[in-house]
Amino acid sequence: MRLRALVLGSLLVAVLAGCGDEPPTDRPEADPTAASPSASTAPGTPLEVRAVIATSEAPAPDSLVKQQFDGLDCDAPPVTLGAEQQGAACDDRGTKYSLGPAVVVGGVEDAQAGIATGSDVWVVTVDFETGASESLGDLSSELAATGGRLALVAAGVVISAPTVETPITDGRLQLAGAFDEESATALAESLSRG
Repeated sequence: MRLRALVLGSLLVAVLAGCGDEPPTDRPEADPTAASPSASTAPGTPLEVRAVIATSEAPAPDSLVKQQFDGLDCDAPPVTLGAEQQGAACDDRGTKYSLGPAVVVGGVEDAQAGIATGSDVWVVTVDFETGASESLGDLSSELAATGGRLALVAAGVVISAPTVETPITDGRLQLAGAFDEESATALAESLSRG
């Protein structure tokens, strides 16, 4: 599925606080404030990868996004969007996200927590199956060109929304941020269940 018109026409570049304090990486970096690493998914709930159009951390860029945000109650049970739908979802901190259609549904082969090579920084590495990695590569190439974000969504909840720094051409997404062993392990387990 091509999101070029959607992404190029309506993507709001999100600036994550504190990114300059973290070590550089050639993978998308997770902002630990964008979603709780302890967010969990129900077993068998497929992980979705979607483009982030806007967040409630900045003024809504257009009336459609404003309507989505006004109509979304983060304290209510989450509503799962259809894969083809654009819509809004919350993370467990109450941040609202306007999201494009799902580019990947399922397709997670493995997710592992560990220390990044050559550092003492905890990261979560997510390996996608071949078909999913191709779709992820297309989306990440478009988002990397604009400094955009992608959202990892499960059961209608945004569990992480990293900024894409470089295209993900090998099907391996690495999330880095202010993780410790416990939070990185919890996020990896959550992503593996999807």
